[in-house]
Amino acid sequence: MKKKYNFNHALIKIPIRFLNIFKWHYKRLNKYKIKKGESVLVISNHQTEFDAPLISLSFNKPILTIASDTFFSGKNRRFYSDFLGYIPHRKGMSDYSFSMKVARAVKDGCSILLFPEGNRTYAEFQYYVTKEISRFIKALKVTLVLFNLKGGTGINPRWGNGIRKGRFTGKIIKVLKYEEYKNMPNDELFKLIMDSIRVFDSESNQEFQSDKRAEYLEEMLFVCPKCHGLHTLHSHNQFITCDKCGLEVEYTADLKLKSNDKDFSFNILNDWYQYQKQVIKEMDIKLDSVIFEDEGVKLVTKNPGEDSNLIDEGKIVLTDKYLKIGNTSFDLKDIVCASPFLGKNLQISVLDDSFMVLGPDRFNPLKYMFILHRLETTMKEKGTDKLFDLD
Repeated sequence: MKKKYNFNHALIKIPIRFLNIFKWHYKRLNKYKIKKGESVLVISNHQTEFDAPLISLSFNKPILTIASDTFFSGKNRRFYSDFLGYIPHRKGMSDYSFSMKVARAVKDGCSILLFPEGNRTYAEFQYYVTKEISRFIKALKVTLVLFNLKGGTGINPRWGNGIRKGRFTGKIIKVLKYEEYKNMPNDELFKLIMDSIRVFDSESNQEFQSDKRAEYLEEMLFVCPKCHGLHTLHSHNQFITCDKCGLEVEYTADLKLKSNDKDFSFNILNDWYQYQKQVIKEMDIKLDSVIFEDEGVKLVTKNPGEDSNLIDEGKIVLTDKYLKIGNTSFDLKDIVCASPFLGKNLQISVLDDSFMVLGPDRFNPLKYMFILHRLETTMKEKGTDKLFDLD
């Protein structure tokens, strides 16, 4: 292992602990001591934007995180790869060079953190995880550590703004040496992984306090379940309301949905999320017509190792033929991958280049993702991103 990572990770843990005391209030429930000459692969669910540094507090040696290559554009982002040794991966793409980077890191004595879902949780549902992960783990021949985060969707929801107060914990569920899992059937190993990382915080009955706990929910929700209006939802404090029909729904402290309207039947956010997918599946899409559009976005380059540059800005428009930002247009057949980034941005890979659509507050990238999986696009045909498909 590069000696600088030992020093750099020890150094970075100082501000991590400081931030945890005064902001995140995360509690690690146990630790694992990595022995000299040992490499570990940590598999964890992914709930908050600060999961990686907090998980590192459970280990005595550096853990190099596998992260989206979008993080590695620009001078500031290169800090993560150069200083801390993060390993970039292009979302939705099968990348042989990425696998080789991980194998080389393990051979050099490094330990790795992988979020197999590839995305932070939106509405508590479990993201798609490829069953090939079992073969990937066995090929590395390292100690396997299964890690579980709980409370993150209440503390720092992906669509939210700011940190809420509540119980947020991390726990090592199981440690398996290579000899213990090398002969385990791949399906059995996969089930063990999924059972270890599956979390639904709304089932815990824990409360997460915030005066604005529903704020920015429209970065995920865009269909009113009562009047079926699109782009009619608006959040304020603990409520999300429809400007068209007047539906009012409270997002409660225990992560439930509550309304006095008899036409509203959803109990948790995942119910609403799944309903929206069904709406997109049944939507009547007319040829050459605008499906979705929003004002006030920016288009920037996001290629790994390069500074971001502003390409265009203005309105984003999606039709059945193209995605247009300002005066810059992309044919849908050239979009090989797309993914929401943080809460209000949309990352797209067009042929060999990567771009980011930077949205204003309350911009919803999910609706664009769903439509890209509804239309006969290249990314749908090749199945390059199964995280937001409509199945």
